[in-house]
Amino acid sequence: MHRALISLTRIIPLRLMYGLMATSIPFYVMLDGRGRRASYSFFKERIGYGSVKSFLHVFVNMYNMGKVVIDRFAAYAGKQFRIVGQSQYLYDSLVPDGTYMMLSSHVGNYEMSGYMITSPRPVKTLVYAGENAHVMAQRSRLFSDCNVEMVPVKEDMSHLFVLNDALQNGEVVSVAADRSFGSTKTFRCPFMGQDASFPAGPFTLAARREATVFAVFVVKEGIRSFRAIVEKLQAEGDGQAKVESMAKAYASILERVTRQYPDQWFNFFDFWAA
Repeated sequence: MHRALISLTRIIPLRLMYGLMATSIPFYVMLDGRGRRASYSFFKERIGYGSVKSFLHVFVNMYNMGKVVIDRFAAYAGKQFRIVGQSQYLYDSLVPDGTYMMLSSHVGNYEMSGYMITSPRPVKTLVYAGENAHVMAQRSRLFSDCNVEMVPVKEDMSHLFVLNDALQNGEVVSVAADRSFGSTKTFRCPFMGQDASFPAGPFTLAARREATVFAVFVVKEGIRSFRAIVEKLQAEGDGQAKVESMAKAYASILERVTRQYPDQWFNFFDFWAA
């Protein structure tokens, strides 16, 4: 199926692929009760839409998630995309003797930046290890062209040692900071009108290595165009206070971007559960 989808995206225009995908979205919305309820709750309770408008945006939200999948397979098939915005600013900021982390999120399609922007430094990016083997091979191929290497999440949390070593060796580390990967250590931060849990690991690692941290978002703006939004995190205090300050700063930036692009919020679960 994955190979067939790659083949199709080579010959079928993206607009048509999106249109075909849209015909299946209503059925997916009806069948995926958990995701539908989480998306509906997000638009109604967090964004403040009415009931009908919230339901309509559930459809748009799921449709945009379908675009994420199709865009990735189109990239595997060799189709070219472009990224505008602050991506160059990010790499211009990487002075030779600095230590850096990039914190991403499940807003937009951050992975596409790893297919389009070549980093002047090696980048270690934390990824979910449960993907199909063929998909993982395609991701690895495109990432390697841009000086990016995947670090799969491991149950024994050994991936944290790999990331720590990468920072020590002068590499850049990229981690999604809006979901905990197996760790129970979290911070409750104000987010979209209510406290939500954010994983402590990325912020603890950044503080321990005294890394400069950027929040990076890549959102879709056109058929083949994405916009990069990059903001440096400002933290106050020392020790644990600095770690928590960094987490709150990230949550604040994430809220601003999420409110700007609510239809590209792809956390399909109760993000605010205690």
